[in-house]
Amino acid sequence: MEKVFVLVISMWGFDGSQWQSIGSQMVWNHEMSEQQCEKLASDESWSKHFDNEYYMMQLDCWPE
Repeated sequence: MEKVFVLVISMWGFDGSQWQSIGSQMVWNHEMSEQQCEKLASDESWSKHFDNEYYMMQLDCWPE
C-alpha cells in the first residue's frame, strides 16, 4: 500500500539567531502521493513575496 501525503503550510519567525515555528499551520486536505506532494511544494510551483525578513511560510509534505 502506497503512503498518502498532505501538503502543510507553516509560519516561521526569525528570533535573531534561528528560525522557529510560530505554531500556525494549514493543511490542504487533499491526499496524494509523496511525488505529487513534493512537486506541489517545490519552489518552482510558487511565486513568493515576503515583505518582512523575520517571517516566512514553509511548505512541507507530511504522511497522513
